[in-house]
Amino acid sequence: DDSVLRALRRFKRRETMRIAYGDIVRGQSLRTITAQISYLADALLEGALRAAGRALGRQRGTPLRPDGKPARFTILGMGKLGGLELNYSSDIDLIFLYDEDGRTDGRRSIANSEFFDALACEITRLMTEATDLGVAWRVDLRLRPEGARGKVCPSMAQALGYYDLRGRTWERQAFIKARPVAGSYAFGQELLNHLAPWVYRRYLSRADISGIKALKRRIERQSQRSGLNTRDVKIGRGGIRDIEFVIQFLQLLNGADLPELRTGNTLDAIVQLERVGCLSDLERSLLEGNYRFLRRIEHLLQIMFDLQTHTLPSRREELRKLALRMGYRDNGHSLALQQFETDFAERTDLNRRILDHLLNDAFRDDARTEAESDLVLDPDPGEQRIGEVLCRYAFRDVKQAHRNLMALSEERSSFLSTRRCRHFLAAIAPQLLQAIAATPDPDSTLVNLDNVSASLGGKGVLWELFSFNEPSLQLYVR
Repeated sequence: DDSVLRALRRFKRRETMRIAYGDIVRGQSLRTITAQISYLADALLEGALRAAGRALGRQRGTPLRPDGKPARFTILGMGKLGGLELNYSSDIDLIFLYDEDGRTDGRRSIANSEFFDALACEITRLMTEATDLGVAWRVDLRLRPEGARGKVCPSMAQALGYYDLRGRTWERQAFIKARPVAGSYAFGQELLNHLAPWVYRRYLSRADISGIKALKRRIERQSQRSGLNTRDVKIGRGGIRDIEFVIQFLQLLNGADLPELRTGNTLDAIVQLERVGCLSDLERSLLEGNYRFLRRIEHLLQIMFDLQTHTLPSRREELRKLALRMGYRDNGHSLALQQFETDFAERTDLNRRILDHLLNDAFRDDARTEAESDLVLDPDPGEQRIGEVLCRYAFRDVKQAHRNLMALSEERSSFLSTRRCRHFLAAIAPQLLQAIAATPDPDSTLVNLDNVSASLGGKGVLWELFSFNEPSLQLYVR
């Protein structure tokens, strides 16, 4: 037991030194460094699993399924581990799972559920127990079904049942980054394939969007209470979490029929979202550059202080050291620290403005208008739902009105993004329908709007303009 603890920690120290050499001396990219740290965590988890599995198997035998085959076990990496984005001092978020109930075949036979609970607990102990060599890694299991109240290692059936009946929007968001990191990779991927239709539903409802926004507000209140809202690189205003939220929102919104968006790596997701038209070229460029900038700061803070910290130093001298490590230099016009502070303020402000534009301002929290936005986002709402929503707006032919409304969500030019067009039409749908209903002939107005909008060469640009300038919407409809 002691030899396993020491072997895991020595391996981590040796590999961390190798990674740090590539980072500090060779100047390897942040993406390369964080991926290597993540793969190191994978290897340590696999080592802990094999050591714990052998010891438990000698006592209890092999866990078997009802068909007589060995039961499978997987460890899902969530968060930064799942996205191959770990820093030197990051925790690792894990979910343990096994496939089927049954019993072990040893002389002291126990139920599979008991075996895998014990296995998960032993893996966690091997990773987290403090020794003279420190810990192998800090482990967080709170993302599992039921959170801290749930079983340490649920079965596949239990997990799928929980997510189907009680899974919340934030859990769907978390599973964007899920990745099998140890144990049976085939089983882990099988489980994620089962969950994919739940994570990436055919459309993202206004209730889902409100759930995402509510979680973001809770995180921001936590940052404000700590008094670090402008200094917290991760959860402060315009920080890393702002970028991740807008990217994950767009992945959930569009990932059902675009599998290429289903990636746990934020930088990869930004690139793919621009390729399919969900982000503009400017938004992609800004978010990509700002994300690298903030992750580099986070990375350097953890190297400087050897702590899991995301907070800029309060002491000016420490902050200046950070600025110098980021590559800023004193010159005849300004000091390195001033340049860094200006850059940080401008970049975080831009991040928040993009988040507000695509999420907060576009979809305001008003339960009375959820139905109209959902009607645009839902690819197949059904005749009854169409009638329930559009009957409020004085259309003579509700079915045709729905077809005409959906025509407004589609660009006729192949080089324009229908997804971005639909995104912002959903955002303005309540106000647009109210303005149309106020005209003498709503049916004709809706047809004319489509014809005029298409002739201008880009409907999405109009809806985007109207999303933050309602008077222009009213003028356009009249």
